[in-house]
Amino acid sequence: MEGQERRSVVEMTNTKTILLDPKDGWAPKAQFDFDASLWSIPPTHRIVHTFQDTKHKTYATQKDVYNLIAKDLVPHVFNGFNSCILTYGQTGSGKTYTMMGLYDPNASCGGDGEEGIIPRVSNDIFIILKERMEEEAKTRPPRDRTKFRVEVSFVEIYMERVRDLLDPALRHTRSNEHLQDARIRQDPYSGPFVEGVTKYEVENWTQCCTLLERGSQHRTTCATAVHNQSSRSHAIFQLTVVQEQVVPGNNKYALPAFKTQAGRINLVDLAGSERGGFQDYVKESAAINTSLLALRRVIDNLTERQNMLMEMAEAEITGKHYQERPLPQVPFRDSVLTWLLSDSIGGNARTTMVATLSPLVKNYADTLATLQWSSRARNLVTLVKMNDQALVHNGMASHAGALDNAVRIQRQNLDSLRQTLRSKQEAAQQLERQTKEHKKSLTKVRGRERAILRDRAALIIQRAFHRFLFYKKYEAYELHHAKLRGGNKRGTGDAADFQKIRKEAEAREQAAKEALKAEEALTDEKAAAVARYESNYEARALRRREAEERQARIVEVINGNELLRQYVEKRRQEVEALRSVADNENREREMAVKKLADMIKAIADHKTDQHKRKVEEDQKMLEMLRKKRDEVRSRRYEVLRQLQTLRERHKKVVKK
Repeated sequence: MEGQERRSVVEMTNTKTILLDPKDGWAPKAQFDFDASLWSIPPTHRIVHTFQDTKHKTYATQKDVYNLIAKDLVPHVFNGFNSCILTYGQTGSGKTYTMMGLYDPNASCGGDGEEGIIPRVSNDIFIILKERMEEEAKTRPPRDRTKFRVEVSFVEIYMERVRDLLDPALRHTRSNEHLQDARIRQDPYSGPFVEGVTKYEVENWTQCCTLLERGSQHRTTCATAVHNQSSRSHAIFQLTVVQEQVVPGNNKYALPAFKTQAGRINLVDLAGSERGGFQDYVKESAAINTSLLALRRVIDNLTERQNMLMEMAEAEITGKHYQERPLPQVPFRDSVLTWLLSDSIGGNARTTMVATLSPLVKNYADTLATLQWSSRARNLVTLVKMNDQALVHNGMASHAGALDNAVRIQRQNLDSLRQTLRSKQEAAQQLERQTKEHKKSLTKVRGRERAILRDRAALIIQRAFHRFLFYKKYEAYELHHAKLRGGNKRGTGDAADFQKIRKEAEAREQAAKEALKAEEALTDEKAAAVARYESNYEARALRRREAEERQARIVEVINGNELLRQYVEKRRQEVEALRSVADNENREREMAVKKLADMIKAIADHKTDQHKRKVEEDQKMLEMLRKKRDEVRSRRYEVLRQLQTLRERHKKVVKK
């Protein structure tokens, strides 16, 4: 194992990087071509080289890395262009050392020291700034000289939240417990920015490094399986150079104008991809891997989009056939990191990505993944333009005019909507009045219906009662007649008395039959009256259904307003409730009829005490139904009161 640990799975020759497979006898697994491949393992480590006997006589120092990667980007910041440098790689592969290095704010920077890219960029900015100011002093008078301003901000992205590492409230503390979350905003001209982030105006390299050191103390770190202080967040150190120049007027009466030019450079130290660590930091590792995955997805989609556009352009030039397909959407907002760096990755910035690799055998898979993705990202090309503030102001002015037009159109739409609302409110009031009239007529019809049904029930009971009495008397007569016949046969009865009793029985039977026929005729008349009323009731029910259908059609016509829909729905629910109450009453009526039919056998007289008790029970039931009607009315009044309150609130909202 010691021999394997002293071997490197990565070899470099000029711009090529070769990955060796330790499981296949250290044979070359893959070869990648980059703009530069820098060997950063010191010679003291005595790495065993197994590919073409490569001997790295030159060791890439921090100065060599800076000169090759970042030195050419600094002058472009003074020309109004944006730049971005970001490091990507596994935890412990050297990202933070490449960006930060070891620096002393009280010492000089440059040379062969161990200062990283950020301190060296800050130092070169002030060197170029000093040269520009000296040149301005030689060629221009004081009032025409360009004014330079350098601003510094330092933020971190931790658990998909942006935090200001230079918050003045954290000046006298080293912990990160009191860090406040910031919000990202989108400017249509300058791109995304962090709202309310602290920006310091610095005058020299020492102040930059002091702020860098202060922000690094508040950065989120913890111990992992690789080393004790692993960065658990993405850090963005931003340097902005603002130039203000006075432009004289065209004539002596014109006021001078001010020309502003701003260029910024984003120096990004990404957190490493986490595959190992402690169980307590699983959520942090998931958040880090999510943002890095979003970054890879964004760059892959940008590369694919760029290749498709190049194929389209080539087809138009050469006349070749090109199968049209939709361009892939770039998911910048899938992560806070990609959203904040969207202008640097796929927009207005010169972007350089530094991929750091681990030579250890145990990190072979992560090293291969880093090389593969970096090779794809190398094909991405960005278009850079100068950040002229005059163009931004003109664009903002035109945007303000467009917003004014939109506001005017919205006000006109609001007036028309108010007019429509008033007309619909009037229609709703008309429907409410019609509903009240329908309810009144329905109440009257139902009252008459209940009276007729009560009369019909009483008539049926009376008819059944008379039949019952007749059958009882008839049975008694038959029994008496049978007794008389039996007595005559035995010789114990008198023939004259028998004939007399028989005639009396026949006379009573005939009278009972005539009374029964009269009762049946009266019952038929009442039944005919009930049938006529039922036919009239069906006609009225048909007219009521037609009125309800007309009302439903009217409601559908004016169904454009949500308030009216709610109102009509409430009215419909009330009608359904009233219908359910009527159905319940019908069911109760049927049950009462059944109970009365069961009680016919026990009725002795229609004026008995039991009949009176039944009348009293019917009166009590009538009182109960009246109470239910009052409850329905009270609920309806409550609904109307809520509707009036809703209308008043709506009027207040419309007035506002």
